[in-house]
Amino acid sequence: MATVVLAAGVAAVQRVVAAGVAAVARDARTTRALLLARAVLAEAGLAAPPLGVARGTRDGLAWSRHVVPTPHRALREVRVRVAEPGGGPALVELLELVRVASE
Repeated sequence: MATVVLAAGVAAVQRVVAAGVAAVARDARTTRALLLARAVLAEAGLAAPPLGVARGTRDGLAWSRHVVPTPHRALREVRVRVAEPGGGPALVELLELVRVASE
């Protein structure tokens, strides 16, 4: 009887540890994706990006930057998505308005 209780306890602890390790890995991946998205947005803030789509990979993650005009001529909408390479849902998506110099 004691062996059954011990086995059940060990199995429960093993599941909790596995769930914790998976959560840490997921959080680390999301943090890396967020840092990459912020870096791509920061680059867009340094020099006004051209309208359209730019794509790339960095640090094992795929990113895309979509730049569209806004009703205000001095602003552009910049949307950055970061995902695992090969497709899949976005891990992170950020949207920011960037001021551009008068043309």
